[in-house]
Amino acid sequence: MAETIERRRVARITVPSQIRGTGTENREVRLLDLSPDGARIEHEKAVQPGAPCALILPPALGPVRLPARIMWSHLSGGEQTLEGERVLLHQSGLAFRGLTPEQQTALADALTKLQAAQGTPDSPPPR
Repeated sequence: MAETIERRRVARITVPSQIRGTGTENREVRLLDLSPDGARIEHEKAVQPGAPCALILPPALGPVRLPARIMWSHLSGGEQTLEGERVLLHQSGLAFRGLTPEQQTALADALTKLQAAQGTPDSPPPR
């Protein structure tokens, strides 16, 4: 049986579904996973791969603005709102670019919080 080759240089940490962030143009995004190199997000509006953007981590992770570039994006599905409207959802992969030492420290702190929350199955999400 063929083995799956992991292409990532660093592991990504899954983010609890309650934690949301803010993406380009102050759009709310669902942060799906996070690593020292980038993030995977889910959002309603289509975005263009290659475009610069920024991800603002939510207060639960220590709010910090992280400059990034959209590496890929695709339609991932849809959901129905409480009002009965159908909304299309997209997922995108972001690669962080040009982080300052302060941003790198804040990102490392956020990753530590997420890792700690995952370490205990019954632990609540970070606040």
